[in-house]
Amino acid sequence: MQLGAKGLALLGYLALEPGPHAREEVAALLWGESPSSAARASLRQALRQLRAAVGPHVRADRFGVELSPAVACDAAEFLRAAADDPERAATFPVPRFLAGFCPRHAPAFDEWAEAMRAHLLHRYRETLQACVRQCVAGSRWRDAATYADRLVECDPLSEEAARLAAEAYHMVGERGEALRRLTGFAQRLGEATGAQPGPALRELAERITANRVSRPEGRVGEEGAIPPMDPPLVGRAAEWQALLSAWRALPTGGTRVVLIEGEAGLGKTRLSRDFVQWIGARGATVLRGSALDPVTGIPYGPIVDVLGYAMEAPGLAGVAPEWLAEAARLHSGVRARFPGLPRASDAAEADRRWRLFEGIAQVLLGLAAERPTAVVVEDLQLADPATCALLGFLVRRLGDAPVLLLLTLTLGEVDRVAPAARLCGALRREPRTSVVTLTPLDEADVAVLVRELGHLDEPHAGRRFAARVHGITDGNPFHVVELFKTLFAEGLLEADPATGRWQATAQAGADPTGTMPLPATVRDAIAARCARLPYELRDLLAAVAVAGTGTRPEVLSRLCGMSRLRVAALADALVDRRLLVAEGGLYACAHPVIVEVVRTQLSAARRREIHRALAIALRELESPELAGEVARHAARAGERGQAHTFALHAADAAIERAAYEEAAAWLDLATRMADTPAETASAERRRRAVLSAAGWVEVPALRRPGTPARGIARQDLDLEVQRS
Repeated sequence: MQLGAKGLALLGYLALEPGPHAREEVAALLWGESPSSAARASLRQALRQLRAAVGPHVRADRFGVELSPAVACDAAEFLRAAADDPERAATFPVPRFLAGFCPRHAPAFDEWAEAMRAHLLHRYRETLQACVRQCVAGSRWRDAATYADRLVECDPLSEEAARLAAEAYHMVGERGEALRRLTGFAQRLGEATGAQPGPALRELAERITANRVSRPEGRVGEEGAIPPMDPPLVGRAAEWQALLSAWRALPTGGTRVVLIEGEAGLGKTRLSRDFVQWIGARGATVLRGSALDPVTGIPYGPIVDVLGYAMEAPGLAGVAPEWLAEAARLHSGVRARFPGLPRASDAAEADRRWRLFEGIAQVLLGLAAERPTAVVVEDLQLADPATCALLGFLVRRLGDAPVLLLLTLTLGEVDRVAPAARLCGALRREPRTSVVTLTPLDEADVAVLVRELGHLDEPHAGRRFAARVHGITDGNPFHVVELFKTLFAEGLLEADPATGRWQATAQAGADPTGTMPLPATVRDAIAARCARLPYELRDLLAAVAVAGTGTRPEVLSRLCGMSRLRVAALADALVDRRLLVAEGGLYACAHPVIVEVVRTQLSAARRREIHRALAIALRELESPELAGEVARHAARAGERGQAHTFALHAADAAIERAAYEEAAAWLDLATRMADTPAETASAERRRRAVLSAAGWVEVPALRRPGTPARGIARQDLDLEVQRS
């Protein structure tokens, strides 16, 4: 039986107001304009219809009416979800609650419905605000912008909603959209009330206008074009929360230091940039500097950059002239802005250095007295000794001032005895220092990047592609994005001109077994890291890369003509630089891409000599299980006789383990390395005996997956294929 309007109204009321209700109360709610006898009769009729629709849930007697057990409904489910899971609660269409539903002659119900609608919308707005805060805490700016826009739709005259939307779009990098949100709010407010936005919103508009965020260039839809590649900050929720905690501790805890460390390409600069952009939009003073090569750079280089940003910051005019004069020794712009400054002190060298340090501290204290201040120094590993000394001084001197020192350090690029290493060691012992260590993205994070950049709506779209990309890049964000760019440049991926959705081109499916080389930018970055190594470390890295598998220290000792202790010290230095890993007493390259890059930097002659030396070193260990390694290196060194002999030994060992496929492979090598027809015939007979023992006519053909160092296979592009 279908319920009429009053029956639906009764069901909604009982579902959202659980518990027993007096019959008179319910009758007055829906039939208050009718005589009491008619109202009671109408209630009895509505209850009969309701029982026919929902069955035993309806409980009614002479005194009361209720639903027991409760009937599930979206509004009640929304209220439960709002308390525990805001993002799930935001999926409910709350603004459409009872939209257009108005039973006739029931003013009391209309009043109740309006009050319930207001309550639900209030909770919905709170839910959207919680979603925005949750997204901000996880640096999910695109999601934050979406929720903020929905908040504006619910409350178009809310200054808080307009601010959240503008901040979110500003953090996404869409400066124009952020300003449009603020302009739209100003127009709505003016039309509705004749008022103007408050000073906080006007200041936000000025800061967004002044902070021009560059966007990557791209030409979507053209052959070989690379679409914009500004990936979202994924997989950094915990790191972002650590930055937020340090920033929020400034008012009560004083100066804080955050050391963001990680290997090259993991996104240290991106994380710090997004964070200071966010706090800058909220009114903080942001000063930036970047260290240069201490050999070619100037002393105090990052501090000179910081003073350049300080020239227009509020609070600088409040610094005492004698200290501004000291700061002017590093940046001429200080004296240009304040031409009446006295001359800097002519004190002795030690005192002059202290006065310079104190002058910089006084500048920061003056700025922090006006509003909280963040000082960002990137590439700390390149900082000169003078800069490191000044930063150490500032940490102690700034004390209770609301200053955040945000330092980025590339692991593997700094020697243990370098000034930056000593400074970082001292900072880690400071109770006000937080260390944020970035690690590679996991496979799920790479899948998020694929879906976000590729505009893929399906939750599992491109999963195999993302897994392959993760395997190649090891989750390094820089390598991931460069690989995406190369796929577009090579014509294997294309973006739909209308939607921006990534799709595989017809060319990608033409040769499913082929592979594409790694991006040149990735190779160049690794090659540059290796080129900066001292010659002893470069030689040792080359030996490990050519060895191809985990290498024992005793082998490296014989190969390099060094003591095992010296080899271990050098290998540990390469581990510190994230170029080698040490596992189970063996040293190996940290990633197959490093192996490939290092090998390609060697001449063919040098690779042969390293293989020859490895074969000799392994043979001298007189270990039967190393016979295969001896054969492999001897073959690549051109030592045919030695390769033939040890390949036979390796085959014998494999036969004992019933590893017939491996034995057949070693016998193939022995056949190729044979010098006489008799040796060839003997190896071939043994190979046929292995096949017979295994019950094979021929060794089964196995698909060899492309190695991470070789690139991505076409068949890994499990994306929609471009339609012609």
